[in-house]
Amino acid sequence: MVELSAGHDNEADLSPLRSKLKKLLLYRLLLAVFFLVLTIAVQSKRNGGLHSALFHPLYIFSCILFLFTIFGALSLEGVRRLERFALIQILFDLGAVTVLVYMTGGIQSSFSSLYMLVIFSAALLLHRRASLLTASACSLIYGLLLDLQYFGWISPLHLAAQAAHAHNSGAYFFNILINTAAFFLVGFLAGYLARELQRSKLRIRERERDLSTLQTLHTSIVRSMSSGLLTVDLEGRIIFSNSAAEQMLGRKPGEIAGRLVKEIFTDIDFFKVQRSPAHGAPKNATRMETSYTHPAGMQIVIGYSASALRNENGKTFGWLIIFTDLTKLKAIEEHIQRMERLVLAGRLAAEIAHEIKNPLAAMSGAVQMLRDQTDLSPLNQRLMGIVQREIERVNTLVTEFLWMAKGSPQSARLEEVAVCPVIEEIVALLRSNKKATACHTIRTDFRSNPLISIDRLHLHRVLWNLVVNAIEAMPEGGELSISVKVEHALDNPPGPVRIDISDTGCGIADPAIKRIFDPFFTTKTNGTGLGLSVVYQLVEKAAGRVEVNRRRPGAGTIFSLFFPPSSSFSLAK
Repeated sequence: MVELSAGHDNEADLSPLRSKLKKLLLYRLLLAVFFLVLTIAVQSKRNGGLHSALFHPLYIFSCILFLFTIFGALSLEGVRRLERFALIQILFDLGAVTVLVYMTGGIQSSFSSLYMLVIFSAALLLHRRASLLTASACSLIYGLLLDLQYFGWISPLHLAAQAAHAHNSGAYFFNILINTAAFFLVGFLAGYLARELQRSKLRIRERERDLSTLQTLHTSIVRSMSSGLLTVDLEGRIIFSNSAAEQMLGRKPGEIAGRLVKEIFTDIDFFKVQRSPAHGAPKNATRMETSYTHPAGMQIVIGYSASALRNENGKTFGWLIIFTDLTKLKAIEEHIQRMERLVLAGRLAAEIAHEIKNPLAAMSGAVQMLRDQTDLSPLNQRLMGIVQREIERVNTLVTEFLWMAKGSPQSARLEEVAVCPVIEEIVALLRSNKKATACHTIRTDFRSNPLISIDRLHLHRVLWNLVVNAIEAMPEGGELSISVKVEHALDNPPGPVRIDISDTGCGIADPAIKRIFDPFFTTKTNGTGLGLSVVYQLVEKAAGRVEVNRRRPGAGTIFSLFFPPSSSFSLAK
């Protein structure tokens, strides 16, 4: 693994060098074309033919420069040792410039400044040390060329310059000194600039690596947040949303970005924030709540906070909105409050039930004895009937108290109870007691016959209260539907047992639907407000839950009971 990583690092280090070599070869190719054009221009100025032998060296020089550059460009992709290849190119350029200076008059040549380009190339390709070595080589070669010319050991061609008439040693020495100083000065500056350029590239590479790491970390944190996050510009248009926001709002990835906040949260304004008197800057919004209609049709409670995004100058350039789904938390809160009210009612029932029960029994017995007397007038008989009926009503109220306080006159006895036979028994009891008239239609849909672990009396009490409420909600007649099924997904174990009791009555109004399980809350004229409270408490004791859903307005109500299934129930009726 280490060798492999080192190999990748070498590839990364050599890639910029390969790019620089490509540029060097391109510039040399352009220089070769330039010399070819220059040669033709000088030859035409001197009224010489294109095939004049005087200019053959320049043609040969341009062709060699051109061919060597083409060969280098073609072989560059297959080269692995790029530093050696770069050194060869520098040596070739050094020799080419020396030949060009020789052909154009030596000391009188105007192309000696091309040595500086070779020094710059060495600095860019192989950095500071190479630039100083190349400057030294240029000084030695150029000085040697002028010395040989001065002593007459070589004679430059003077293809682009006039021949010198006298040998002035001072001019030679001054020319060598000035060019040598220029070469070393250029070598030092080019090496320094190349080193600073390399350091700058390394710093930029480190900054890019740090930025990439920071961006990856930021993306991971934002994506893994369980709360929804939105960033919004000053116009209220959403710029970014994390996956939690998309899942919470029921939107597809990328569907939120670009939309206005008002299109999603229609009943709130995130930007109604107060301004600080001291600074005039908007304060961060406090935690607030709102309702949101999920695309699936359900209403969820959203808790959100909006805070301003500011730049280094303190100027607001957008908003950050963080929100979460509070629906389950609100349901738990309502459940706890409801159970507290039930506990309070249960304590009250436990304290007064027995105190009322005994006097009621005595009063009921006395009234019965008086009614059995034959010498009572019809008026007294009617009055005794009213007293007896009211005593039974008070007795029913006390019995409801006892159910809420203790669950049943007997202690709860858990057993495996088949749901469908209990429902059939209750339906038969409805008809025999004439609570269900000929105007009422009762339909049952048993998709399975599950067993649940519950006190049989508790289950009977729960179902009886719910079906009686459904019948009473349809005084003019209607349809009562009772269905039983086991909810489960494909290839999953059986889920909860679900019992739906629905009617076609007038339904439940909005203000009342949240309070129907509260003790003493009722919408009936003669109701006690304890029936549904008993239902809620007994279902909770059986580790189940009860839900109420409205159909469309005026089309009735559906009460759904959910119980954990028994480990041994039969799905076949």
